Amino acid sequence: MRIEGAGGCFDDRIYDLDKDLAWNVVLLSVNEMGVTVDELDQANYIIKFHNKDKIMQVAVQTIDEETVHVIMDSTKERLQIYSWKKETKEVETFYGLFEKKLREFRAFVLCPQCSEKISSLAKFCPECGAKIK
Repeated sequence: MRIEGAGGCFDDRIYDLDKDLAWNVVLLSVNEMGVTVDELDQANYIIKFHNKDKIMQVAVQTIDEETVHVIMDSTKERLQIYSWKKETKEVETFYGLFEKKLREFRAFVLCPQCSEKISSLAKFCPECGAKIK
């Protein structure tokens, strides 16, 4: 669900993945955005950060064991009541990075025997020959 207006944008999306993996992907994505981190609450899976134009935060919440809710909020320091300009750039950048990194994580697994990074579709490790479940 996306809500736009008053100089900001709120967007939340649901993903089928582990909460800790989602959190790690969030941290990598925020790091790549070139922003300044203001507060990192690892216990509650919330990160607050800013750039020169916006104040932002991302939270990860558990829906069930294999499903998470990723919430991104971006706003200007002061509300803009009468503006028709779209203010979705930061939200779109975050989710673009998040989903790209998520595809990369899902494309590979680590071999349980030799820890080599291999295709998630492989049935056997090409390095050591171990069977992949």
